[in-house]
Amino acid sequence: MVRLEIPDLDLGLRHKLVSADRLRPGSRAAHGTSLYGLSLVDDLTDTALSHAGNGYPDAPVELDESTRVELPWRGIESVIGDLVDTNGDPFGASPRGMVAHLVGRFARSGLVPVLGFEYEAWVFEAAAADVVGNAGPGRLAPPGTVASLMSELARRTASIGHPLEAVRCDGGAGYVEFSIAPAPALRAADGAARARQCLIDLCAEHGLVASFMAKPYGDREGAGGHVHASLERDGVNVFAGDGGLSAVGACFVAGLVQSLPELTLMFNPHVNSFKRIDPRQWVPTRASWGYDDRRSACRVVTSARALARVEHRRGGADANPYVSGAAVLAGGIWGIERGARLPPPRSPGGRTVPASLAEAITEFEGSPLIDDLLPRRFAEAFSATRRSELARYEAWMSTHITEFELQRHLGFR
Repeated sequence: MVRLEIPDLDLGLRHKLVSADRLRPGSRAAHGTSLYGLSLVDDLTDTALSHAGNGYPDAPVELDESTRVELPWRGIESVIGDLVDTNGDPFGASPRGMVAHLVGRFARSGLVPVLGFEYEAWVFEAAAADVVGNAGPGRLAPPGTVASLMSELARRTASIGHPLEAVRCDGGAGYVEFSIAPAPALRAADGAARARQCLIDLCAEHGLVASFMAKPYGDREGAGGHVHASLERDGVNVFAGDGGLSAVGACFVAGLVQSLPELTLMFNPHVNSFKRIDPRQWVPTRASWGYDDRRSACRVVTSARALARVEHRRGGADANPYVSGAAVLAGGIWGIERGARLPPPRSPGGRTVPASLAEAITEFEGSPLIDDLLPRRFAEAFSATRRSELARYEAWMSTHITEFELQRHLGFR
């Protein structure tokens, strides 16, 4: 059997086992277009491309043979496939196809965007069915257990061509932080999605549960999903110049800053995402940038020209790497193509970033910038599934009384 991995809008990769005879190099498979209407828990939202009216049809899946790898701990191969239309072009709602499209826009300027993903996550000492309940999250795994898991994770990700650059397990029980080595944008997004899935699978093998929830505890820091970005031309990092950013690097960062309010939905895609936002925890509420400044939304590092980059710090660990990576690429190319001007570092007048899912949806849907940067079918599907998430949350809230209300009002007139 071969594990076929297909990017979606939320999890990163969904997968199924398919006969090796059906997934030989050069072959094609098929998958339901309803993929782009599924939530984290498989609620289905109708989209323009897949709905009750057209019967939720299948679309061809084109295999990317450059992603075919052996999973020796499973004894099977794995390959990433992407939905395409009848002409073989990326399916309109595909987040991976969107990354490839944006990479092509950089290529027109002779540039190669390089991304690196950095994640925080939680490991729970509980069976999957027991993690969620009235008592809240399950018990966190002890640091020693987590450290052993992360050593094995590093071995596995290296064996499939996506080595980890750093791992941290000293943030208390159950807490992990890891960064994947930077790579050209599409390969980096594939690596981030696969590394996340590796951790989930590895924990399951040990009776544990890995979670990338942005804020599982109200009284602790949340889990970030930062995206590091740089630019190469002819294999040379051109992000920095003498004494700071290069001209093209400055335009890239200016685009990130100016587009952040409209693209917030792609960095913070769920109701819970916004509970992580807290400047005291270095999660910014304004579109800002600064040199080596972790309080800023965009932290620029230029101390070593070969390693010069910008770290986009707004995203949570719950953001799909294809989607958050595409948001960074979109903002960056928008700035480059328009010669966007960079405001002074940590300008006090930076635009306020949406503070809730509802606000983020409004900014996303109302922006002409989205029409220019993103495939229309992706924007429609992503917006529709976020609206569905918000509606389900509001419906749940309308029938549940919070502990806050009970403590303050029960027994009082």
